[in-house]
Amino acid sequence: MSMESRLTERQFFMLSLAGLSALILVLFFAVLRPRIQERALLREEVKNKTSQLQTAGYLLGEAALLQKKRQVELEVQQRLQEWKEVTGHLASFANQEEWQSQDVTKIDYKTYLHYARIRLIDKARKQRIKVPTDLGMIDLIESNDVAREKMLQLLTVEKLVDTAIEYGIADIRSIAPLSPVVHSVEGTDIVYMEEFPLQVMFEGPMTGLVRLWEAMFQKDRAMLLRNIAMEKTSLRNADEVRMTATLSSFLFLEEAQNLDSNLGKPAKRTRATGH
Repeated sequence: MSMESRLTERQFFMLSLAGLSALILVLFFAVLRPRIQERALLREEVKNKTSQLQTAGYLLGEAALLQKKRQVELEVQQRLQEWKEVTGHLASFANQEEWQSQDVTKIDYKTYLHYARIRLIDKARKQRIKVPTDLGMIDLIESNDVAREKMLQLLTVEKLVDTAIEYGIADIRSIAPLSPVVHSVEGTDIVYMEEFPLQVMFEGPMTGLVRLWEAMFQKDRAMLLRNIAMEKTSLRNADEVRMTATLSSFLFLEEAQNLDSNLGKPAKRTRATGH
């Protein structure tokens, strides 16, 4: 008689169940348990990495991200306000917005030069300060292409002469406008500032020339001192000096919010260069 025939139906069921249980245990320990352990290790690693990112500030919730966004926007507005205040103080022209894109013809320049000479020479004569009668500016220009440049050079000369007269700085022996300097964002064609330098020779008491530094920090009179050379003009009076200097006025062309902060490399501080 075969073994199957000797087993009752109940015994056969129990043996089958035991065999199936043994197979499940083998599969669990051989296959499933290592995967469960591996999954647990991965969860622990994810938990640790998440904690590290949160601590470092790289993993934030929606509320935290919105708060950080508002903080960045506030900082941007503060920087824009600082830029506006600084450029407003350093700009040499009170109406610089008008000169950012204003069209100028050679007739405009010639007419303004004529009246500026009359006004400044008369003003200087009353204050007993000598200035060049031509203000160092040419009378005629051949093309309208350079009219705006010449007009801004003339405005720079006018500002300097007005300041010298009002502050009683010194006699102006010569004025020579130099080529404008264009400042652009590095790596782009975006011009954010134009600089209009003048080479000027003063003669007078040192006490008067010291007032030039005071005047250069006044709003709508701001000028940059590029270089300076001084010498005595009198053996008897040590206070009498001759000063040759390069002074520059500034015209800011672009608002800060129109400049892409991602363009170009960060500006590096450099020493001022002469002309």
